[in-house]
Amino acid sequence: MPSTTHEDSWRESDKEIKEQLGLLEAYADATSDWYWEQDDSFRFTKFVGSDAEYQRFSLSSLIGKRRWELDIYPTENCKLQDHINDCTSHRPFRNFEYEVIGSNGNTRCFSISGVPLFDDQGKFTGYRGIGTDISDLHQNRVERKKHETRLNQVIKRIPIAGFAIDTEHKITDWNATCEHLTGLASTEVTGTRTGWKGFYLEPRPLLADLVVDNAPDNTFKHYYGNHYRRSTLIEDAYEAEGYFPNILGGCWLLFTATPLKDEEGSVIGAVETFHDISHQKKQEQQILRQAHFDSLTNLPNRFLALDRLTMLLNEATRNQTKVAVLLLDLDQFKKVNDSLGHDVGDNLLIECAHRLEENIRSGDAIARLGGDEFIVIINNVNTVEEVEIIGRNLLKKFREVFKFEGRDLLLTASVGISLSPDDGDDPQVLLRNAELAMYHAKEVGRNMCQFFSQRMNAGVTRRLQLEEQLHSALEKGELYVHYQPVVEISTGQIEGAEALLRWNNPKLGQVSPEEFIPIAEQSGLIMPIGYFVLSEALWFAHRWQQKKKFQLNVAVNLSPLQLRDKKLIARVEAELTRYSLPGDRLKLEITEGVLLGNQEHVTQSIKALKALGISLSMDDFGTGYSSLSYLRKYPFNIVKIDRSFIQEFETDATAPALINATIAMAHSLGLEVVAEGVETQTQFDYLKLNKCNYIQGYFFSKPLAEDAFWDLKDLPI
Repeated sequence: MPSTTHEDSWRESDKEIKEQLGLLEAYADATSDWYWEQDDSFRFTKFVGSDAEYQRFSLSSLIGKRRWELDIYPTENCKLQDHINDCTSHRPFRNFEYEVIGSNGNTRCFSISGVPLFDDQGKFTGYRGIGTDISDLHQNRVERKKHETRLNQVIKRIPIAGFAIDTEHKITDWNATCEHLTGLASTEVTGTRTGWKGFYLEPRPLLADLVVDNAPDNTFKHYYGNHYRRSTLIEDAYEAEGYFPNILGGCWLLFTATPLKDEEGSVIGAVETFHDISHQKKQEQQILRQAHFDSLTNLPNRFLALDRLTMLLNEATRNQTKVAVLLLDLDQFKKVNDSLGHDVGDNLLIECAHRLEENIRSGDAIARLGGDEFIVIINNVNTVEEVEIIGRNLLKKFREVFKFEGRDLLLTASVGISLSPDDGDDPQVLLRNAELAMYHAKEVGRNMCQFFSQRMNAGVTRRLQLEEQLHSALEKGELYVHYQPVVEISTGQIEGAEALLRWNNPKLGQVSPEEFIPIAEQSGLIMPIGYFVLSEALWFAHRWQQKKKFQLNVAVNLSPLQLRDKKLIARVEAELTRYSLPGDRLKLEITEGVLLGNQEHVTQSIKALKALGISLSMDDFGTGYSSLSYLRKYPFNIVKIDRSFIQEFETDATAPALINATIAMAHSLGLEVVAEGVETQTQFDYLKLNKCNYIQGYFFSKPLAEDAFWDLKDLPI
């Protein structure tokens, strides 16, 4: 009985094994996998697979061969030896890969797993297992490896520094340019998370680390502040920049980090590149400085001053304090420029800036608004008296002698002051009101401080309106020329005419030259306006000659700006040619102030004008810096006695003597004399008695339009 029971048990076990093998074979037949068996010599004894597998690989032809005899490519020695060791040691093995050639000649890759078999006595009888066709997976891995190899080559060879990391934040590549810039060798960082050492003193994430983690924006902001942004060119990429004092002796770097993804779109790492943008940053800083600072004095400019004023006004509102705006304008600075040249003027402005900087309090602000205007912003003002003391101290510093190239120059300034919130709480309003106060300081005597008051608005508003309208007056045809005759005293004949500019504005009406010409000179508009007058006057002389059949001289005032214009000679010569006039038909009147400083260019211009045959007149003689040396040095033909001396002839006992001395001096130098502003018979008789050559003034005629000038008759003597 016992033997029967044992036999039944064996049969039952054998039945179960056969059922399991049947199920396994059925699975293999239904899939691309296949079932195999080997004997104790590791030779295949059985294959079970789908018909397709049989047809593709002729699995039956593999019977009797060992697994490693099927390789068409040598398996790596270490892997093959491990596999053989597993088999000879009768150990299970999993996912051993190898390649074979199918019946159609195509290469396929398989992965097999197997378990050893033993009989009841524990004797090894062979292996059985499952094989799987992983050709597609293997091909994908091969392509991916090629892609990675190409990427690695690109990273290594591109001239831009770059590195790559995997999803574990380990450096996988660190190219030569990266080594050069950071000083870290690839061997030091590859396979580690220590790439930060190339840039930072302490551990912290790199931009690529944040990209791999798909970090939120606040994390980027934590590490890069406002110096990061999403790339507009590459999807999911970020850019960041920073200054690194330990790289290349200190430089700005721009980083770009891009995620690396597989075919399914999953992130498998990131690549980060960076390059030196120090030159670009330097240019940006230069542009920023040019936009906010004055290039001559290095002081903040108008834009930055208003920004600072806005900030201080906001603080004053919160703290319930006051802010004072002091607008400082140099007195008679234009005369310095005209007489001594712009080089001297520029150096004076630089010295003025230094004096202001040295004499303001900590926390206050200073800026150059342009030209010869400066602004001082006083913070935390407690009393008006406090501001007045500051203003007076600044003026005191300006009264100290300015030294330049051996010269002692005296300069004063006028200061206008406005206070917040009394005179406004808006920066533009405060600045405008300080400007009004400054203009008032100039009007009442210069070299003083004036606080803003509402009564100042009317007069200064007029000036601002004049300047605004004057900018377009020439192109709108509002400017025109009248002519005042110049009469020879000995004969009473009209010898010539002085061209005098007039302005009729639709809004302002007839504007006096005494009002608008100083504005034109200060704004630079005198250049185009002056050449307009020159052209009109020569055109008038041309028409006079055609109509009257005899010549008429025309006198034109030459502004200091024109006299320093390098194109002056060419412009004058071109106008003379245009109207077919010889040079001796033109007289150019020059104020003596422009001759100060002995500027070489001015000297050359005067000589060139004289060479064209043009007569030169020293205008307003006796009102400024008159010196016999100027009359001797420069080739003047005429001296013009200023109208102020003629008008004082009958009220000031010294005036006749001054007039007589001027006439005698001019004649001794071989010069002719013109007296301006002659209005009475008494004045005329005295000038005739003392041998004055010419007169002009209301005694003969006021300035006339061209048509009225044609009808003038000579003065009966």
